[in-house]
Parts: sequence; C-alpha cells; structure tokens
Amino acid sequence: MSDILVFIICLLDGLLLMILSVYFIICLSDLECDFLNTKQGCVRLNQWVVPELVATAFIPIFLLLTLHWVVFLVTAPFAGYLIYRYMTLPPGSMGMYDPTEIRNRGMLLRFQKEAFIKVGYHLVVFFVLLYCFVVSLVLS
Repeated sequence: MSDILVFIICLLDGLLLMILSVYFIICLSDLECDFLNTKQGCVRLNQWVVPELVATAFIPIFLLLTLHWVVFLVTAPFAGYLIYRYMTLPPGSMGMYDPTEIRNRGMLLRFQKEAFIKVGYHLVVFFVLLYCFVVSLVLS
C-alpha cells in the first residue's frame, strides 16, 4: 500500500478523533452548566467511548502493519492507555461516564481535563501525520 494512502487514511481518522474530542468537551461543559440531565449526558458520552477506542487503536495498528515504526511509537501509548481504562471499568457501572459518580469527587473536572488533553494529543498526532504525508508526497 502506498505511503500516501496510508497517511491519508490516518489523517482522516485523526480528524474524526479531534471532532469527537471536541464533542466530548461540549457535552461535559453542558453537564457542568446543568444544560443536560446527568443521565442523558452520560448516555451521550458513553455511546461514543467504544467508537473512540476503536478509532484511536486503528491508527497505531494500521501504522504497525504498514511498517511505519516511528509514528507507531508516537501513537501506540495513548491507544494503550484508552484500552487499559476501558478494560478496568468497575463491573456494574453504566460505562466510562457513570451518572451516579460523575458529580462526585471532582470527576467531571477530571473528565474535562482529560478531554482537553485528548484534543491536544490528537492535534499533535494530526500534525505529525500531516508532516509524514507531505514528506511521502515529496519523496514519491
């Protein structure tokens, strides 16, 4: 598979992940300002946790299969962290965002900080992938 096509696919996935992270920020800020019911907000957020996980894990797996080792090493730790967080959810919880606990112990603030970090991470990865795309265009 051509390097150009690999980086186009990864760029599109990264763009979708940035949009999804901004959606998480909007939903979390609506929860903070009480524009959304807690249960309704958590349902909206939880429905996108698994697609975010799959889309985030797709980039490093795809880069590994196409032998782009350096970019794989940049993207793999974050995907591993998200997989770890999803696999260590307590049994019986509604999902990553639990309406009974989201208002307790500053969880909402922690989730907002995490969402901002996700946007920053996806932005950095997007520009790394964009650089790799431009380099592959110039070299081919």
